[in-house]
Amino acid sequence: MSDIRIASRYAKALFDCSLENDSVELCVSDIQQIQTALAESKDLRLFIRTPLLRKVTKKEALGKIFVSCSALTCKLLMLMTEKNRESYIPSMTDAFMLLYYKYKSITTATVSSALPLSDGNLKAIKTYILETAGSSDVLITQTLDPTLIGGMNIMFEGKIYDATLSNKLNKLKKDLQIA
Repeated sequence: MSDIRIASRYAKALFDCSLENDSVELCVSDIQQIQTALAESKDLRLFIRTPLLRKVTKKEALGKIFVSCSALTCKLLMLMTEKNRESYIPSMTDAFMLLYYKYKSITTATVSSALPLSDGNLKAIKTYILETAGSSDVLITQTLDPTLIGGMNIMFEGKIYDATLSNKLNKLKKDLQIA
C-alpha cells in the first residue's frame, strides 16, 4: 500500500472522529501544531523515522512533545506509533488539512513568479481563483522561481494557468510556424 493511502486513511479516521465529536477546529489546531513542530525540528523528523527506537520510547516522547494536543489527536498519534506507522505522521497531517480544506470549501493555490508579487496582484489572483473554483476562500502559497523570465504560474485544483513570458513566446513561435 502506498504511503499516501496509508496516511490518508489515518487522516480520514481522525477527521471523521472530529466531525462526530464536533471538534474539527480543535483537531485542525493540533495538526497545525504538529506540522509546525515537524517543519522546525529536523531532530523530530528523524526521531519519528528511526525504526531502532522502541514503541514505548516513541509513545512517551510524542506524548510529552504534543502534550497540549487534544485527546483525540494524541490517541491517533499513539495508534500510529503502536502500528509502526509514525513515519507517516507528516503525510497524515497534510492529508488531514486537505480534508479540512475540502470540508470548508477552501482552495489551495501555488503561485510561482520570478519576483515577489504585490498585494494588489495577489488580491487579483485570489479573485480569479475564487471565481474559477467557486470556493469560499483561497489560501495562496507564493514561490519564487528565478528561472521564470517574467509572468507567473498559478496552480490550483489540478489546473495550471501558465502566464509566463516563455510560454507566450513559445505560443507565438508556434503561431508563426503555422502561418
